Amino acid sequence: MKLDTKELKTITLLYVEDDDVVRSQIKPLMNKLFKKLFIAVDGVDGLEQYKQHQNDIDIIVTDINMPNMNGLDMIEKINELNTSIPVIVTTAHTDSKFILDAINKSVDKYMAKPLQVKELTLNIVNMVLKYRRLNSIENLSKNLAQKSKATDTLGHQLDIVQKQNNYNKAIIDNFIVTFTTDKNGNIVSGSDKFFRYFDFSIDEIVGQNVSILRCDLCTQETFQKLMLKVIHTKKTVVSTYSFKVNNNKSVDCDVTISAIYDKQSLVNGYKFYLDIL
Repeated sequence: MKLDTKELKTITLLYVEDDDVVRSQIKPLMNKLFKKLFIAVDGVDGLEQYKQHQNDIDIIVTDINMPNMNGLDMIEKINELNTSIPVIVTTAHTDSKFILDAINKSVDKYMAKPLQVKELTLNIVNMVLKYRRLNSIENLSKNLAQKSKATDTLGHQLDIVQKQNNYNKAIIDNFIVTFTTDKNGNIVSGSDKFFRYFDFSIDEIVGQNVSILRCDLCTQETFQKLMLKVIHTKKTVVSTYSFKVNNNKSVDCDVTISAIYDKQSLVNGYKFYLDIL
């Protein structure tokens, strides 16, 4: 991915780091690259700055081991504010227990120290653009749903919608790895490409919990927490996982989860999209 300077100048970043040397190195670079930069010295400072500027901040980059409040605890408290924002963790940790804890607290990506500024910048832009696209799609879907509800008694409009749905289904079945669950996380349907990609038949996987997917660091509890976050924030959630697919090959995927609502505006299921990295 090539850096787009115009996109960089649309992004406001909260950077949380307790190391004075690292902060002094990063600050002038990030100030030049991005629209605006907020710097925090620990988790307590980061949380307060987020509360003050949450309408402006597009993404959070945070260290883990910090005094007063560590990065993961800060992220957990930010998640309690009923908000959805991409988070990148910078750390020297590489053990699976730490990574699983980070995933459970809705960390979108983790990067090993020492940081490479170009790689960090690419990841920031990639995550922000992905969240912006998801928000646009989410808003469009809600608008379409409202329009459909207002006109669902008109037969000719229903016919148009049905034709469009048939076309969309053909595209999704052949080109998109996606599946749907009920409100408890049990798989109820999937695209043809989803079944081919994970080498499951419909009979083998329909009715099974989403945890049946062979994920290196995921558990049923992991997916339950993500689905709860979708409900609490009322927004689409994105996290990165590594899955075992056909031929037992490991593939990293960005998993996008959004809620499915019934006519009473209650959540009755979830839609999962897997973007292969």
